[in-house]
Order: sequence, then C-alpha cells, then structure tokens
Amino acid sequence: RVFSIIINNNIISIPDSYGDTDEFFFKAIEYSNQSFLNLLSSYPGLGSYFISWLISFLFLIIGQSELMTQSISLFFGVGTVYLGWLIANKIWNKKVANKVGWVTALFPTLILYSSLFLREVYIYFFLLLALNSCIDWVKAKSFGSLFKAIVYFIILIHFHGPLIMGLIVFIIY
Repeated sequence: RVFSIIINNNIISIPDSYGDTDEFFFKAIEYSNQSFLNLLSSYPGLGSYFISWLISFLFLIIGQSELMTQSISLFFGVGTVYLGWLIANKIWNKKVANKVGWVTALFPTLILYSSLFLREVYIYFFLLLALNSCIDWVKAKSFGSLFKAIVYFIILIHFHGPLIMGLIVFIIY
C-alpha cells in the first residue's frame, strides 16, 4: 500500500488517482480556507463531500498536503484488513481469519482505494466496525455493542447515505 502511494506520487498516476480524488482534495482546501467557526457552520451533511469537510479540519490545523490525505486513507485501509480478520475470526476460526486477512490485504481494489484520497476506504472501515459491533451484539446482547453499532452506522451514512439500509435492517433485527 505504501509502495502504491510512492508509485502514484513519484512515477505514474495509478488508476482512479484523478477525478474524484482531485475534487475531494480541492474541496477540502476550499473548506480549510475558512475560519474554524465558518468551517463548523459549513457542515455538508450526508454525502460525498463529508470526507473533504473532515479532512479540512486537519488542513486548517496542520496544513494542506495530498500525501497526508493518502496516509490517512492508508491507515484506514490497514484498519480494514485487521477488521476483516477480526470478523472472520469471530464468525469462523483463526485459520479462516488468516486467509481473509491475506485476501483483504492483497486485494487490488482495496490496495488502490487505501492509497488514494477517496471515501471508499472509509466506507469499508466503518462498515466493518458496524458489522463487528453487530456480531458482538448478536453473541452477547450487550447494550454497549448495540450502541456502538448504531453510532458506526450513523458515521457510515455520512460517507454514503444509502448504507442507512444496514442500520434499518439491524434495528429491525
């Protein structure tokens, strides 16, 4: 994943490294050019630019950096690999979980999206967090797991609104 970032920044543009990534990046710059209070009041709601709005807080504090946005995506991508392993371990066993971890770590699309400033890796991460909490709730019936699942689904729908269906299905269950 780090190698993919290095290739994209120094050698050639990897697929999907233009278009939405540039739009999200420049929207984050636009948001970060405001004062902190104006930035808070310009909350975009549910939708595509929520990721740009979040990153703009870091831009406001630390400074604008495309490499920083890619590194944050990389962090969430590695977290996705771990969460995939954790969920498989809870459902099946460690042997299956190791296979899931390897597939998740080496799956080309997941590598690509965790190397770019796109919202997909955040969607995967929070979806897996929500599913992990759902599994914990089904197994233990603890209110903490129920609360966490609902919170993760609410965060998730900020990145991609139609995933509210997951929350609805979970609540119905």
